[in-house]
This record gives sequence, C-alpha cells and structure tokens, in this order.
Amino acid sequence: MRPDVDAHRPDQTAHRSVRGVGWSSLAALTAMAAAHTLGAEVVDPLIDPVSFYAFVPGGGEAILVGGTILAAVGVALVVRAYRAGLATGRVPALAMATFAVAMVLVGVFPTDPPGVATTFSAAVHRTSAAAAFVVLPVVGHCVARAVPSPRSLAPRRLRRATVGLAVLVVAFLAVHLPLAAVGSGIVAFGLLERVGFVLMIGYLFLLADTLDREEIHSVPTPTPTAGPAAGVSGPRPVDLAV
Repeated sequence: MRPDVDAHRPDQTAHRSVRGVGWSSLAALTAMAAAHTLGAEVVDPLIDPVSFYAFVPGGGEAILVGGTILAAVGVALVVRAYRAGLATGRVPALAMATFAVAMVLVGVFPTDPPGVATTFSAAVHRTSAAAAFVVLPVVGHCVARAVPSPRSLAPRRLRRATVGLAVLVVAFLAVHLPLAAVGSGIVAFGLLERVGFVLMIGYLFLLADTLDREEIHSVPTPTPTAGPAAGVSGPRPVDLAV
C-alpha cells in the first residue's frame, strides 16, 4: 500500500519559518555589522543612531540591505500566515506591508547630519523608522488572536511579546519625540536603537515559531483508506418468495 503523503507533512514543515527567519536575520545582522565596522572611527554606537552610518562610504548601502532583508522576511511570514489560516482580513496584510515599505524607506532616505535643518529625506527616514516599530505588534496581535485553540505555548508567548513591544514603543516615542522637537534626544539613544533592532528580530522569531507550531497541528489527521467492502452494510437479503 502506498504511504499517505499528508502523514509526513508535519515533519517536512517543522520549523520552516524559524529557519527562514534565522538565516535571513543572520544576513541582516551581517549587513549591520559591516556598517558598524565601516563607521567604527566616526560613529559612536552608544550615542549616535544607526542612520549616521549613511554618512560613511558603504554604510548607507549596508543599512539598505539589512532593512530590505527584514522587509522580505516580514512579507514571507504574513503570506504563510494567510495560507495557514492564521491571518484573516486586511489588517495583517496592511500592517506588514507598512512595515516592509518602512524598512526599505529607512535605507533609501538617509537622515540629516547633526546640526542641519530637517529635510524631506530625514522626515521620511524618521517617520518610516517609527512606523516600522508601531505596526509590527499589530501583525502579531492578529496572528495570536486567529488561533482559536492553541496547541502550543507559542501564541501565548507571541501575545505577551506583542503587549511588551507595544508598551516599549509607545513609551520610547512619548519620550523621544518631544525631545527631538526641541533639538535634544535621549541619553544613550544609539544603544537603545540597536537594542530595538535586536528586539525586532526576536519578535519575528516568535511570529515564525507560532506559524510553525500552529500550522503543523492544524493539518488534519489522514483518515484510513476504506477497504473493498466499505459502504456495504451486509449481505443482500435473499428473496425466498415462490
């Protein structure tokens, strides 16, 4: 008898999204590490934002590569979420599309050098960076809510991370935006921004883990193939009438 193909599907798809996020994140971190290396002598990672690497030859390209990779990862995750039935409606797609576009725009439009009046490019850069962090928790919230009966702890972890990330983003923007408006900034802003980048990658890992675990368990158990006598309730009665 030919083995049922669907019976092997869970083993084939296990950790697929997590592996994808892992390799992609490694590539994005490599690009960011390259930017840090190129600007090691002129950019202070504890104080200066990541966007200052755009003023170093090759630094802007590295930032664009890192942001584009994470944008592609986000789009791939939300596509799989829809296919797995863990995303419905337009909100997850719009939120992830906003995230992806914002991550690319951060690299395309560099910020201004210190002491320069805000330009259009800097406004797009800063708005995009903030938008990427704001909309990402929306995607996780939609996915966690779409799991009616969780069969793992992944949705719960994703839900908690969503609340935590949302609180951190709101608190950070509430403090930073008023300071930026008067020409100041948060102490150790550079360090906080880099920590935020790592948290973003960690959040994508949690989203991928939820998709892997819940999609696997959502695969229906294959039913046994009916035998040749399936559907036959018993022998046909014999008509004994003469």
